[in-house]
Amino acid sequence: MTAVADTKPAEDALGARMIRRLVLPLALLTFVNAIDRVNVSFAAHAMGPDIGLSSTTFGLGVSAFFVAYLIFQYPHAALLRRFGIRRWLLVTVMLWGVAGLLLARVNTVGEFLAARFLLGMAEAGFAPGVTWFINRWLPVRSRAKAMATVLAAVPFSLVIGGPLCGWMLGLANPADMAAWRWMFLLQAIPNFLLAVAAYFYFRDSVTDSQWLNDNERALLAPAAEALPAEPITVALRDPRVWRCAITWLFVMTGSYALLFWLPQMVRQMNIGGTEFLIGTYAALPQAGLVVGMLVNGWLSDRSGERRWHVGVPAMLAGAAMLAGGLLPPGWAALGLLTVAGFGIGAAQSVFWAVPASMGIGNGRISVAAIAFISMLGTAGGIIGPTLIGMVRDATGSFVPSLVILSLLLVAGGLVIAPLTRKAA
Repeated sequence: MTAVADTKPAEDALGARMIRRLVLPLALLTFVNAIDRVNVSFAAHAMGPDIGLSSTTFGLGVSAFFVAYLIFQYPHAALLRRFGIRRWLLVTVMLWGVAGLLLARVNTVGEFLAARFLLGMAEAGFAPGVTWFINRWLPVRSRAKAMATVLAAVPFSLVIGGPLCGWMLGLANPADMAAWRWMFLLQAIPNFLLAVAAYFYFRDSVTDSQWLNDNERALLAPAAEALPAEPITVALRDPRVWRCAITWLFVMTGSYALLFWLPQMVRQMNIGGTEFLIGTYAALPQAGLVVGMLVNGWLSDRSGERRWHVGVPAMLAGAAMLAGGLLPPGWAALGLLTVAGFGIGAAQSVFWAVPASMGIGNGRISVAAIAFISMLGTAGGIIGPTLIGMVRDATGSFVPSLVILSLLLVAGGLVIAPLTRKAA
């Protein structure tokens, strides 16, 4: 026991160094990835007259992204394992840029759908790939904090992305292009530069990293050791994988629903007199999500407990969403949605430390299991936004769909929390 205790300061110091050296660059890529995903929401109004884009076909474009994202996650996992992180990032991030260039040149609805599908295909493996990388490169005690740092880039990009896209849409451009085409072009170009930078910056294995000393390599060796390839069928036979996958599906269903519908919810609350204020107020739940990620990731790493640090925040999010949906539209409802965002972010930040703590893969979760769990979370991107749209069309209100989403969040917390009595 003493030998184990003596490694903790060294592991903590190494974890902090790895976060600065590797996780922050991954957070930058995540930031760009998230903006590429949602920038079309800001361009849609201007794109409509130019390419004949209706609300229905815009919705199909959102769905096309997530359908491709769902289909190609497992193939991405196989490619990552075969070719390594460097070549995989080079090709993947390049494809983000190609999809952006295509969006800048679309002239028909069909081309728009194809470009969104390509973007979904290109981005599909990034989240599970980052999770796999962190599980191989970070000490166990620092993994939740590392995941929280990466995941926080997503809502942060949404807070920054709105003003950024609005500013770009207002720029005069020397090519005399439509403003929305210019925005897509400007946001596509950095992807090519980042792809090349990532190829030269990252390393495929701990042994290739000359900036690590022998003691640090020894601390990382158990996680970094290559595992035999595991078929997806092995993951599907493990009930613990299914519990994780169901929880992630429910949490991400609530997260994606808030992501795509918050501006409309805020607009219905009649608390924002201008588009700028509506966008600013809609960012508050996303800001709560960032705070939840950072605070809960730190608390979980400090205590070493994982499951309740996912289950309790998920249930908190469900309760706050239910209360916010039942209140009259206004500041109180927005405040409760911000609390729901905090809970969702808190659950997300620790979630990917749970599978290993449950003993899946003997503490080192396989790429196949990560891909499967992530695939179900991606399905939440289809279910959540579509559910709200369908229920709102049928009832004219957000309340019934918020009630359903809140119940899913509570159920997700209950599924993951009581797995065993042993602390994670």
